[in-house]
Amino acid sequence: MTLGNKIQEIRTSRSMSQEEFGETLGTTRQTVSKWELDQAIPDIRKIVAISRLFCVSTDDLLINVTNFEQEGIRFVCGIYRKGCCEIVETEKLLLEYYGRGKDVMGAKVYLGNGSVKKLVAVCEKDFSAQTISYAFRYDDQVISNCPEYESLLGEEFQRSCLDKMDRLDSFLINHGDKPRHTVQEIGIRQCLEEWRKGVEFSVSSDHFIVSLCTGTVEYIFSIRTEDADIYCGCSYNVPFELGLRSLGQYFRIRNYKDNSAQYCSSYFDFDCPPSQNITSLDKINYEQDQPDSHGLMQWIVKSYRDDEIVLFGCGGDEYTFRKSQPKYEYFL
Repeated sequence: MTLGNKIQEIRTSRSMSQEEFGETLGTTRQTVSKWELDQAIPDIRKIVAISRLFCVSTDDLLINVTNFEQEGIRFVCGIYRKGCCEIVETEKLLLEYYGRGKDVMGAKVYLGNGSVKKLVAVCEKDFSAQTISYAFRYDDQVISNCPEYESLLGEEFQRSCLDKMDRLDSFLINHGDKPRHTVQEIGIRQCLEEWRKGVEFSVSSDHFIVSLCTGTVEYIFSIRTEDADIYCGCSYNVPFELGLRSLGQYFRIRNYKDNSAQYCSSYFDFDCPPSQNITSLDKINYEQDQPDSHGLMQWIVKSYRDDEIVLFGCGGDEYTFRKSQPKYEYFL
């Protein structure tokens, strides 16, 4: 049992809401939610307060806590694949992309800490019914267009399934021991690779967005409830001296305004390998904002400073990368 599980058990056994529990401890409902999801750990003063106010010994709170077992040991993040499923996991996050049968493909987001993570968002497309259903959690709210999916939220990820999958890659979290470089120090290509590595995470009552980049592979899980703007995808995107080049997208759930917008196709191909030789793509078309003859995209440097790079492409859109861009997690 994690510390978050224990705190939630103490609160629910006393029939208290997260807001009531937080007020008793002099903190917010959002903080209590983060404790229970193991996204944050109470400081020692709050641990003592919980012990005194709710008549629970500190030993009961802190001994045999599973998310403390690996304290001091780096969590090894990984990419796993088997059949019609791919999973990428970090210390705080797990993304699962899958196809089920002939008609359903979906994506899920789990949050937590270390080996314990719980489902907080799900999106599935049913090709036979031509529907996309979703549900996600924001604090104590559940935002959904399908009640059936709401009941899935809170499920714990079963780690035993990873034992049956092939591990494609592994990487480590940067806990601040590796400083980030500037353009002057390592150049545009290496800065694009370094600055992009990590997780960006944003959630509110009208959106749930995760962007995870390992350096070569980019994973997106994005739901915007206004007009049902949904995009979940897995892509190979690699920096080169003048920007970023797409080496192929192998998973895509796309919906906008009932698929009436351009590029709303959905598909997956987990047999798609990354291209091994980006240098063979040496022809740069500065006017290109559509896929080339190979179905690949490119994003070219428009401007840069020592700590910022701006790329353009895809219909004239701009993409800005910054050395100081705050992230949910940074990767080595």
